[in-house]
Amino acid sequence: MTKKNAAFQILLLLFLTCGTAFSQTLALKANIGVCACWDAVGLNVYEICGLKVGTLSMILHILCVLIQFAIQGREFKVRKIFQIPYVIVFGMFLNFFYYNMLTFELHSYGMKLLFVILAYVGLGLFLGPLLLLNLVTIPSEAMCIVISGKYEIDYAKVRISLDALCIIISVILSISGGVSIKVREGTIIGMLMLGTLEKLSMKIFSPYIEKVKKIS
Repeated sequence: MTKKNAAFQILLLLFLTCGTAFSQTLALKANIGVCACWDAVGLNVYEICGLKVGTLSMILHILCVLIQFAIQGREFKVRKIFQIPYVIVFGMFLNFFYYNMLTFELHSYGMKLLFVILAYVGLGLFLGPLLLLNLVTIPSEAMCIVISGKYEIDYAKVRISLDALCIIISVILSISGGVSIKVREGTIIGMLMLGTLEKLSMKIFSPYIEKVKKIS
């Protein structure tokens, strides 16, 4: 890989990350059920103590990297360290879009529903090529893979357990903190839409990403 191609792939990574963060922010703005159980905890914490959603995302994802290192020890690959700057950049994008750009309020339920649908269409559109590019792994996903491999537990069970834990924490925070429930109909819509949209996006963009990766 030439320096020019490496630079192009990094710029493409930043563009796709920016698009993913913006799409995720649309669902956060709608506030009728976030697209990731992780975000539900983030919104709860923000409403209770003021810690920004993107900042909490950075902290939790860095914790996921540390857990990977604790489990793998010497088997931990140095390139995995790049997960940390990646999630910091993602968290900064998330904070910018949510707190500095999309500062208006949505009062119509129809508009909230539209924002949720646009959020999942956007996530499908940007996550497909992001996964195909495969320059960096999202720390929460990487942690689940490491736990699955180390303790011989099916990956799907580990992933579902993490989501379930986030939902439980979010509900507890909502009840104890007196804030609204964050896992709602929008979350269910995402569960029905996102997987299909990601697969479609990967199918569409696969030839283009392969060309990018083969350029020397």
